[in-house]
Amino acid sequence: MKILTPQPFYFDKGSSAVLLLHSFSGTANDMRLLGRSLERSGYSAYAPMFAGHGTPEPLDILNLGGPDRWWEQTLEAVDFLKAHGKKQISVFGLSLGAIFATKALEEIPEVVSGGVFGSPLYTTNFQEIRNAFMTYAKKVYSVQQGLTEVEIDSKIRVVDSKIDSMLTEISKATAGVTENLAEINRPYFIGQGTSDKLVNPDAAKIVAQKVGTAQLHWYDAGHVLTINSAHHELESAVLNFLENN
Repeated sequence: MKILTPQPFYFDKGSSAVLLLHSFSGTANDMRLLGRSLERSGYSAYAPMFAGHGTPEPLDILNLGGPDRWWEQTLEAVDFLKAHGKKQISVFGLSLGAIFATKALEEIPEVVSGGVFGSPLYTTNFQEIRNAFMTYAKKVYSVQQGLTEVEIDSKIRVVDSKIDSMLTEISKATAGVTENLAEINRPYFIGQGTSDKLVNPDAAKIVAQKVGTAQLHWYDAGHVLTINSAHHELESAVLNFLENN
């Protein structure tokens, strides 16, 4: 059986566009339900793939990616939408993507609104994110690649040796973004699951206090709000946010 490789998507619908940025161990697929919902409501939706993601090798994320490259890609994605004649551009990010969506609202004048889902801003302990990435890597090596226990162990040791330096880089990028939260003067959506185990849910309250334009939405769900039990509720809230801001 051939496993289909996740792909970026661009749904070209209306003159208003929404850029959707995925998570650390995720792909554009995590944004597809939201993208289709936006398309049905007359919005264009674009979900690029961060460098290192969407391949059958988890180490690619650690070897090919990094906050500087992912921020470059965010800028390139905004330019892509501008080149396609989009006049109103909003940016939303899930988890890792939340860092760059927030930075976009701080630094890119053309971005009119945006927000975050399961944001790691003000989450000081990345241990759960580390654990989740290790679990993800093991699953890929065993299920998708069908490696032996010895091969899996060998690969996981390499991942284990590289993950901490990447998480340190991400933590530094996050700190840089939180320093400038008060600069955000455009509508800012915060979606947070109450049972999120990867980031600190209470951190969403701190961000909401820092950003004067913040609108905080709580969901009785876990981390990946775009595809878990809260996704319909989230889609409706994001659409309402876009239409009223």
